[in-house]
Amino acid sequence: MAPSNLEENFENKMMERVSVVWFRNGLRLHDNAPLHKAIEAEGTKVLPIFIFDGETPTTKKCGYNKVQFLLECLNDIDQQLRTVDSRLYCVPGKPEDVFRNISKKYKIEKICFDQDAEPIWLERDNAVKNFCASHKIEVEETIGATLWDPLEIIEANGGTPPLTYTHFCHVTTGLGDPARPYEDVDLSTVNFLEIDEDVMLELKFYPCVPTPETLGFVKNGECKVYGGGELKALKFFNQRVQFEKEAFLDGSFLPNRRDPDILKPPKSLSPDLKFGCISVKKFYWAIVDAFVQVHEGNPAPSYTIVSQLIWREFFYAMSANNPYYGEIERNPICINVPWYEDNKRLDIFLSGQTGYPFIDAGIRQIKLEGWAHHVVRNAVSMFLTRGDLWLSWIHGLDFFLTNLIDADWAVCAGNWMWVSSSAFEKALNCSFSLDPRRYGRRIDPYGEYIKRYVPELKNFPTEYIYTPWEAPDNVQEEAGCIIGKDYPAPVVDHDVAVQRNRQMMEDLQVDIMTKLKHVPLHIKPSDSDEIKNFFRLDLKDK
Repeated sequence: MAPSNLEENFENKMMERVSVVWFRNGLRLHDNAPLHKAIEAEGTKVLPIFIFDGETPTTKKCGYNKVQFLLECLNDIDQQLRTVDSRLYCVPGKPEDVFRNISKKYKIEKICFDQDAEPIWLERDNAVKNFCASHKIEVEETIGATLWDPLEIIEANGGTPPLTYTHFCHVTTGLGDPARPYEDVDLSTVNFLEIDEDVMLELKFYPCVPTPETLGFVKNGECKVYGGGELKALKFFNQRVQFEKEAFLDGSFLPNRRDPDILKPPKSLSPDLKFGCISVKKFYWAIVDAFVQVHEGNPAPSYTIVSQLIWREFFYAMSANNPYYGEIERNPICINVPWYEDNKRLDIFLSGQTGYPFIDAGIRQIKLEGWAHHVVRNAVSMFLTRGDLWLSWIHGLDFFLTNLIDADWAVCAGNWMWVSSSAFEKALNCSFSLDPRRYGRRIDPYGEYIKRYVPELKNFPTEYIYTPWEAPDNVQEEAGCIIGKDYPAPVVDHDVAVQRNRQMMEDLQVDIMTKLKHVPLHIKPSDSDEIKNFFRLDLKDK
């Protein structure tokens, strides 16, 4: 019996040789090293794929805003590929199982992907590499999420991460400039694989990029301010570079750090960097080249003009060989502060009902929009930990990872350890704390931010907007908000809490120094100016 056309077609498909471009965190087509590596394999067709394993690239802690942003990024890639009659194939499952199933239909020659430097991805990647080794499939792992390979930085420093930002800059300077971004690929020249619908069904591929609801997410009032996708990111990237160039012309730099505006639409590209919609190398070199152009060929002054990108690299290097970086007990760089266990106060904090309007506004904005300015993030982080509530930073890390669109494991955990004086800061330093009654007022003196996100207080006079419990009864009645009834009274007395927490930190420091007889070798700031810059304040404004 002669084979049917379908059987003939299937036999032909089995003979097709494939190079896989595995999208993970680098959700873009520009500066795409894996795509370049895939098309180098002669006689193969390129298979662009994203695998929904329940973690990549958001970790298991992921809320609606974050997954919606991810799916917008994937849809953007898919739409760009469809202009050349291809698509982004999406499939659920463990990556090694997905590739094993594909290998039953096609001959996979190589699997190309960018390095995910955070150690939480090692188990996933090692499983894929082991599968490839056993099936004689070439693996091409490139550096695309960072400027340098964090593991190379650690090796250059003698096997351990640099302990200060200044030393980190010294080590990376010795490694040389970051690589320039790859040239864009002309997609019309790429020989993409086309998978028949019957094979897609058999391999359990999604028919298109899924929705949050398809993945089991339920919307609960979220309304994010960022739109995901490479094309949108490039638009804002070009505006940002022009913004930086204008600052260079004015004789300044880092314009987005000056006069932070927590009310206007955000200018940051951090969500796009987190998901890789914008290449960090493209960003770095665009700023450096703009400086050189403005200053007629004079080189940029060290890393000063790109310090925010270098801080990101610093945190990635700190975590690269530390799988317990997001923990306390097993984390070698984290001091085990004896935080309180108080679920009631934690629930109050997470629901934005602390009675401190600036803190509550920040929590509510993060849950609603998946975003908050870093001034706000620093305030809520310190309030939860060593500032007021004395609760573990792990709770804050979980909250940020779940709700903030731009929260990645390495940078987010590093920031929480720093703010809580658990690491990165001077050992158990509690010499200053951000005052939730004053910290916000210096950048939003009229409390417009509070009125937007804590509408219960929208009619309060300006002089009481940060401390509504101090308003006389008649003022509260006129504002239509009675403190203790319509909006909570403060969960703690800030002045009392600060004094108590400071004393506990000092006692713990004495205890550690007595036992160790030296300052713990955890990561620390280079100097006091670094602390000031991190919190974006003059210490007199604390």
